[in-house]
Amino acid sequence: MMDNKQTDPGILPVKSVIAVHDLSCFGRCALTLVIPTLAAMGVQPLPLPTAILSAHTGFSDVAVQRLDEFMPACLAHWKKLGVSADAVYSGYLADTGQVDLVKEIIAWQRAAHSALAVVDPAMADNGRLYSGVPADMPKAMKRLCDEADVITPNVTEAALMLNESCSDGPMSDAALFALLNGFSAENVVITSAVLADGEHANVCRARGEAGFWVCPYRRVGAAYHGTGDLFTSVLTGALLRGANMKDAVRQAGGFVRRVIEASVASGADPRFGVQLEAALLSLAAAEDAEEAPRFVPMPTTL
Repeated sequence: MMDNKQTDPGILPVKSVIAVHDLSCFGRCALTLVIPTLAAMGVQPLPLPTAILSAHTGFSDVAVQRLDEFMPACLAHWKKLGVSADAVYSGYLADTGQVDLVKEIIAWQRAAHSALAVVDPAMADNGRLYSGVPADMPKAMKRLCDEADVITPNVTEAALMLNESCSDGPMSDAALFALLNGFSAENVVITSAVLADGEHANVCRARGEAGFWVCPYRRVGAAYHGTGDLFTSVLTGALLRGANMKDAVRQAGGFVRRVIEASVASGADPRFGVQLEAALLSLAAAEDAEEAPRFVPMPTTL
């Protein structure tokens, strides 16, 4: 949104988010999920693409054009226009230099508008970095995450940023707390965790909290690219609509689960991404059937 002091007193201005993500032209991922999801939640997305891909990286022979020159030019123009946002939300970054640009955007919008900073360090899964992600990205992304208000790494991304071993298997409360406690962000959300009893959950903790929240979800036996982008987009929209953190995590997890279930039922090729379009019709008002979040006290042995 642009700064405008003339506002109709009967109409509240729409919240807005600067969304710094890649644009995959085929296969629902990144901005092709972020833009419609935020809009469906009544939030205006202001997209700043980091790279353009012919398709998401689940396909072979992907054509990629990084936008390292465009991004600072776009930012310079936005500053001249007086663009304002209620949040800055970053995802996949094509190189470590883009990390510094995101930090600049966050500092600008925080100083001018007290914007919320949300970072999804979309760079790895299943124990390894995505193809094409530079080896030094975890270190650079850790610096960005430590300056954010909210971060949403999966277990692999959290472990890589903290130089810990990656595991997709069950984790103890102590191990999860150690991952959550390893960051300086105000709120840390770790997605797709497997608890010691085999339960699947997203977990979250506010800085200084004497424990963490477990938000269980019903696992669907299917995997789709872009579900992390979808999760953090719903989370960001929910926070801007006034939800507290654990309820926003619950809503995001529940919506992703429902979309995956619908996608499996559709029989569509999983490489095309989740069947988002029909699900968006019910996103803003949907009630999730996930279990209520529960609090886990700080483990006595770490």
